Amino acid sequence: MKVDDILKRHWLTGAVIVLLSMLAAPVLAGGNIRVVVTDVDSHRPITESDVTIISRDGQQRTFKADEDGELLVQELEAGLYEVRISHPDYFVDRQPSVRVVNAKTTPLNIALNDARGNLEEMLVQASKTRVDVLSAVSSTSVDREALRSAAGGGGDVLRSLDGLPGLFSGGEFSSYTVRGNGPRNNLILVDGIPFADVVHFSDAFGEQEDLEGGGRYSVFAPNVIAEAKFQPGGWGPGYGGQAGSLLQLDVAEANNETPSSTVRFDVAGLEVGYDGPSYIHDKTSVLFSARSLDFTQLFETIGLDDLGEPRLTDIIVKTTTQLTNDKFNFLLLDSSEDYLRTVKHVIASDEDEIGDYANAGLAQTERSNRLWAFTWEHLTANDGEVGQRLYHRSFDEEAASGEAYPDLVPQGSPENEVPVRPELLLSTHSETEMGYRLDYRVPNMLGYFSTGLRIANIERDMGLELTDNWIRYTYNYYDSRPSADARYIELTPETTNNQFRESATNYTLYVDQQLETGDWEWRAGLRYDQDNFANETIFSPRLGATWLASQNVRITATAGRYHQEPDATERASDASNADLKNELVDQLSVGFAYSLSDSLELFVEPYYQSLTELIVEQDGTRRTLANTGEGRSYGLDTALTRVFDNGWSADVTYSYNDSTVKDSADGDYYDADFGRPHSMSVGGIWEANARWKISSRWKYASGRPSDSYVVHENVLGDDQPLRYSRETVAFNTDRYDSYNSLNVRVDYRRAFGRTNVIAFVDVINLLGSSNPSNTGFNERSGEDIAEEGSAVPVIGFRLEW
Repeated sequence: MKVDDILKRHWLTGAVIVLLSMLAAPVLAGGNIRVVVTDVDSHRPITESDVTIISRDGQQRTFKADEDGELLVQELEAGLYEVRISHPDYFVDRQPSVRVVNAKTTPLNIALNDARGNLEEMLVQASKTRVDVLSAVSSTSVDREALRSAAGGGGDVLRSLDGLPGLFSGGEFSSYTVRGNGPRNNLILVDGIPFADVVHFSDAFGEQEDLEGGGRYSVFAPNVIAEAKFQPGGWGPGYGGQAGSLLQLDVAEANNETPSSTVRFDVAGLEVGYDGPSYIHDKTSVLFSARSLDFTQLFETIGLDDLGEPRLTDIIVKTTTQLTNDKFNFLLLDSSEDYLRTVKHVIASDEDEIGDYANAGLAQTERSNRLWAFTWEHLTANDGEVGQRLYHRSFDEEAASGEAYPDLVPQGSPENEVPVRPELLLSTHSETEMGYRLDYRVPNMLGYFSTGLRIANIERDMGLELTDNWIRYTYNYYDSRPSADARYIELTPETTNNQFRESATNYTLYVDQQLETGDWEWRAGLRYDQDNFANETIFSPRLGATWLASQNVRITATAGRYHQEPDATERASDASNADLKNELVDQLSVGFAYSLSDSLELFVEPYYQSLTELIVEQDGTRRTLANTGEGRSYGLDTALTRVFDNGWSADVTYSYNDSTVKDSADGDYYDADFGRPHSMSVGGIWEANARWKISSRWKYASGRPSDSYVVHENVLGDDQPLRYSRETVAFNTDRYDSYNSLNVRVDYRRAFGRTNVIAFVDVINLLGSSNPSNTGFNERSGEDIAEEGSAVPVIGFRLEW
């Protein structure tokens, strides 16, 4: 089915739904805003705060919240409003763009920061780069509306983060790098639960070269995430396991007052959802989201039909029960995917030159990823808070990799005549985790004391089976080869096959004390990890200090040790890798944040990282690794942010990074794989009115380091197919060309009674820029070929009623 046929079908279906909604429901004017105001530290209600509602034409009304910190403002005209919350003992909070919808109640939960020191006024913007006072100044919080309207998001929450300080995304993958670290070094939590497998199509276990790139599409649609909190460094002792960055994704809690249903169509597929009361218990709400996407037709339309046929399904359910001092959440996630690359896609890869097949690989992968989690949060009598989480995670994957040989038959031969070896490498990956997390926070005579416990029992069963010898034409100078004069490596069952089974229970305990003294706030914490996979005990001190120099200036310093757990695929690649240790990162940062005005903020944050126990490849043929590496990374992140005001927002970010590593203590330093000296982005959002919203983002980055290599010709010898090989002789001695891209999104909203229709066009990589760093060696031509860039238009609409 062609894309235009899909669009016609979807628009017709949508038109029918809109018409039925208009006929079924009367045209209702007006909506409500319910405001709940709490203390950011104690989570207790703040009584008698002033709430000011300001319409886009400047009309404003002020109300007083009740003794429970609540306020219901009724019968507001549908549209966009600014909401300001003030209290004599707290800093003012401003929500610049709150949408009111006909016949709906918009919930607004506001947590105020208490005024401290000699400061009488500090305006806290909803979208400022600030998570809490002790966070590094580069920390950022992005809300639900900003995520789903981000240019280039394409229905993917990770792509919607593009442009955050210190974060760079190349565009072709749903992944990101931070401060020279790789895409697999980022710690990702979902509702406080560690969830590393957050992307689809991240390539199967067994193909390490593909694994480095990250996945193609996120498990989470932006519409189901209430808030994404990102920290490139300097987080407290409650979080550990990876050191590249911390990303906390909070799944949205449903509106318990008025129900909403949504249907979203685009060229890849369908997403449906429900957000509202459970109708089973009057204090319980339900969020439901399900989507099914098939990218096959989209890829064929934009000329990327050689990529294969990726399909995915994501189902998310979250219930919330809110009582006086207790809140219960239940989260269920079921995600599956399948990917197929056949001879048809191999033949399509000769688009640059007839008969020159850029990628002859065959693949078939099936994967399922499931999580359930139960959370209980309780406010204690001593103004403290206890949070408990019980969760179970499972991951199952079966994959087969192979190769086709279309150059061994005449050009234009039928697909069934092309020689193939479809199941050369078989891999299986099964993993389950049962975990418990406890967090306790209570005020004391110094400030706030926090402590917590993590227990996780993890079982893994992973296997590699090579069914026949397999020649690979890309290798390093130190890799084992069949003979001294061979100019390729050859995988054999004897050196490849491996069955890896492990089971262990890991423990973590942390303590953290905050101290307030006038204009200063301090944090000192310690994290203890017992990693029983590595038989290793790790102590990680974490320190932080903030000086509120004035109502416009904040200076924050952080220091601490962080560790990075070896990836399960690294330990499972060879029997000798089972004892790999954790990589260690010691980092220091000092950040300066300056508010130029109520809506304009500038920050500069230099940092330094010392890296030890880095995992280094010893032999690419045998897939052996060891903790022999060292490294260092330093740089700075800066951002000038104009937060949303008068219908528009904008930001300019720039990052400098110098990351170098060496493979052994007496080795030479070379540039880290994902280090980019310079990266920047310019983005903005313009809400022309309550119906039209336009957003765009341009980004630029230096190229990734590239290796020095030698290309060998006719490596199989005479009377054999012509093949070239690439031998790397030195690592990261040069650099690929720089990369830039432009994303643009346009949203149009129109209400028909209870039904809102949002049509959108989200063009990813509008300029069709290629990423020179994303290359692959073609053994048939002897050339390194960059993946050709292409503009990806995501066209569709969302219905809400």
